Amino acid sequence: MPVLSFVAAMIEPREDIRAAVTWAIEHEFHGVEISGRNISPNPPSDADIAWLIAQATEHDITYTIHFPMDTAPGSHNPERWNRDLDVMKLALNIAGKLSCPVIVLHPGPIDIPGIDSTEATEAQRQEAIANLRRFLCEAAPLAAKAGTAICLENMHHRQGDVIRSYQDLVDVIDAVDHPNIKITLDVGHAFIHDGLPEAIAAFGNRIHHIHLDDALNGKDHLPVGKGELNPDLYAEMLQPGKTRVATMEVGRGPEAQLVSREALRVRFGAIFA
Repeated sequence: MPVLSFVAAMIEPREDIRAAVTWAIEHEFHGVEISGRNISPNPPSDADIAWLIAQATEHDITYTIHFPMDTAPGSHNPERWNRDLDVMKLALNIAGKLSCPVIVLHPGPIDIPGIDSTEATEAQRQEAIANLRRFLCEAAPLAAKAGTAICLENMHHRQGDVIRSYQDLVDVIDAVDHPNIKITLDVGHAFIHDGLPEAIAAFGNRIHHIHLDDALNGKDHLPVGKGELNPDLYAEMLQPGKTRVATMEVGRGPEAQLVSREALRVRFGAIFA
């Protein structure tokens, strides 16, 4: 069964990773997704790392990392591309120390200096896809050394995005062709855009991690059980051997995490006991 996790930034104070882990221990969670804000620009100190390791050992906690969301791994701007790669190297170093099995990465926007992302041509988008592949190829050997997987997350397929379809995402993963480059399936994103069953079918065994949430009227990241997304649609992804960690990426605040866990327990029973 997967470890049930939640996003650290949903616990106040949002910048204090220790607060999130302490809350996890108090409420008997065994997974915490470390937010991008805890990686850059304020990475954990050596003392924080030692404390996190101690808590993981004592309380059987699995950490994952969500890469900062204001990055653009497909950027045309060499300065930004290299800066983001340096942040990824930092995240991979931290992941190795904390035995994180997953770093979630958004494919990001098309980023061309002087051009609005929504006005980029298809040729420019294809160049951005090539830049994203190059980013992943640079990072993949370091991910293997750290013992983690960089997981591209399915997003919204909007004008201005690098990735505009499930097939785009599959093509990137397959082109990089590295065992440490995988997919994070966000069920809410898929549900309100191009379909959750379609995403699961397209991604197949490339899925290594899952973000759980609910959706209603085109809005996702609602607490589980508060929308119209039927958990039966992703039940297969929670079976043994499918995903090691299932992270609730739901509305801000402790209550949303507890409500979501209870809804998952009601539906899936022993999986999240």
